[in-house]
Amino acid sequence: MIIGITGTLGAGKGTIVEYLVRKLGFKHFGVSDTFLTGEALKRGLKPDRVIRRIIANEFRAKGPTKLMEEVYKLAKDAIVKKENIIIEPQHTVPEVAFIHTLGGIEFAVDAPLEVRYERIKKRGGEKDQISFEEFRKEQEFQMSQKDPNKNNLAKAMAKADYHIQNSGTREELFIKIESVLRSIKQSLPK
Repeated sequence: MIIGITGTLGAGKGTIVEYLVRKLGFKHFGVSDTFLTGEALKRGLKPDRVIRRIIANEFRAKGPTKLMEEVYKLAKDAIVKKENIIIEPQHTVPEVAFIHTLGGIEFAVDAPLEVRYERIKKRGGEKDQISFEEFRKEQEFQMSQKDPNKNNLAKAMAKADYHIQNSGTREELFIKIESVLRSIKQSLPK
């Protein structure tokens, strides 16, 4: 099974990944934390949220699925072996479509803005050291870019197969994930 995950900043994409990896043995191929961080470091840049977005958009400018194609190269062996994998995140409609062309399923996760900001502050990652106002502006920027080669989370999320509202506890999120996985299993041909 191939799962792609899209969603807003701090909504719980990483928590879903953690659960799928730990509980179900999925392999994770991270666009941001693995591929884009590596690219930033190769260039001698600090891999903060803005730098990662700039590098991602450089790849997208070469073609709407170029960023996903690069991450796909990392995941190809696992895909060929038919292992369960996660590729995340997808920030554009073509990136979600790329997951679908692989036969994958796309999850979208969201939560209220204030809840998500508190989560990123607790997470404390280098890319998360921003004020609420900066967070809100970044969210607005990522939600509705007109350029198809730049982040448009609203449209990407609209193309997802399953939508998860994550405004509660981790345990409540895990229950929702299990429910989605049951739905997927029931929809597979017997």
